[in-house]
Amino acid sequence: MREPTGPTAPDLRAFACAPVEGRYRWRRWLALAILVGALVSAFPVETLVYHPFARWTGLQMISGGMMNPVAYAALMVWRLVWNGLLVLAICAALGRTPTAAPIGDRHAVRAVLIGVLTGVVVMAAAICAIIVTGAASATLAPQRPGAALAYGTGWMLFDLVGATGEEFCGRVALLLVAERFVGWRGAILVSGLLFAALHLANPGVSVVWLLRIAVQGMLLAYATYRTRSVWWAVGYHTGWNWASAPLFGAAGSGYLDRGHLLDFTPTGPVWLTGGAVGPEGSVFAFVAMAAALGSLLIATPAATAGGMSACKRRA
Repeated sequence: MREPTGPTAPDLRAFACAPVEGRYRWRRWLALAILVGALVSAFPVETLVYHPFARWTGLQMISGGMMNPVAYAALMVWRLVWNGLLVLAICAALGRTPTAAPIGDRHAVRAVLIGVLTGVVVMAAAICAIIVTGAASATLAPQRPGAALAYGTGWMLFDLVGATGEEFCGRVALLLVAERFVGWRGAILVSGLLFAALHLANPGVSVVWLLRIAVQGMLLAYATYRTRSVWWAVGYHTGWNWASAPLFGAAGSGYLDRGHLLDFTPTGPVWLTGGAVGPEGSVFAFVAMAAALGSLLIATPAATAGGMSACKRRA
């Protein structure tokens, strides 16, 4: 993301500021209450607000066994708004400006692009590895080039919106609160566990896949601390999702996307193909995450004490 400003060692300090301690300790409890309240009420509010809108507009999330991109986009926009408001509320509770780390980053676009490229490459490599072993095959889906381009571009944008919303919740809001109770290392673990818990209702859930989700959540949290920015994580999350379902036509977290470019057909054992959840549940997905971590360490120098202010408070 940004070059170190001196010979100092990488600084993976939490985003917390010293004034939150002492007489300001109540702020972290208020932020925790807001976070828990938002997580608990997210689905009921979504049911009351978004679902009537979807029925009124005739949007069906799943039709013909595949996910509708327009319905998915509408839901992701709603969740981005919800999680954006959550971040604003937590920043207010902690006395932070919303533009402070980990959201504020003048290299955000570059970070997203690097993240997207990383996510696409490692996920595509994992799927190709499955195919090379003979455990699956991939053929071109029967659609016109123009339709393929439209669907591919649309899904990339929609996945970006969805990833931003998830990262605002799981990496910004959660880390800002959790680190004040368990430190940044503990916050990384909490982020991974919550990431897995939020996917328990996905189709075809397996123990291996949930473990992979937890490790992925910890990777994204570590990246957020390492770069003092959430935007690499947003890009990586986007690229990973896009390569799996819209590009290769494999199940992404248990869902198939309409308009995918390739048709991925698994024929081998579940531990290789991922089964119902798709290649994300394959052992190769763990190799892909290891490769992503290596890429992160090479392409994104760790922020240093002089690289970015740990926190900016409102006067």
